[in-house]
Amino acid sequence: MTDMLRGGIRWVYPAGENRRIVVNERGLALVENGAGEWLIYGAADAQVHTAADHLAWLLPLLERRPADVVATLSSASPTSETLLLALLRFALTSWGHYWPGLALTWLESGWPTTGLLDVLAEMRSNPQLPQPLRHRALRLWRQARTEV
Repeated sequence: MTDMLRGGIRWVYPAGENRRIVVNERGLALVENGAGEWLIYGAADAQVHTAADHLAWLLPLLERRPADVVATLSSASPTSETLLLALLRFALTSWGHYWPGLALTWLESGWPTTGLLDVLAEMRSNPQLPQPLRHRALRLWRQARTEV
């Protein structure tokens, strides 16, 4: 087994297995199988779950630097972009203010807003969100519309 730190992300390469990125300190890992599907492995219970069905478990990835996660996952497979887009959409529509704020930070750092304009439009006028989040969403929404 090879264990290495790359871009602040711990990658584990067991012999004969695909890449995996450790999501949290409890051993939850995101793994791409040979078919290009993203799976979540639980180290504690050794269960496997489809990543698209358990996006909440991947939210801690948004606490990392976007450039590190995007560069590492994008080099693994083109399907990683779809997974990250789904994760960002999930975070933007999540409860509270923490996860939407982190997702907006990712978008502000350069992640494409394509496919998220509807969510940004909803956020910019949502009175339940704090004003700073609404203004950030509005700025990104306006910027994306002028680029189209």
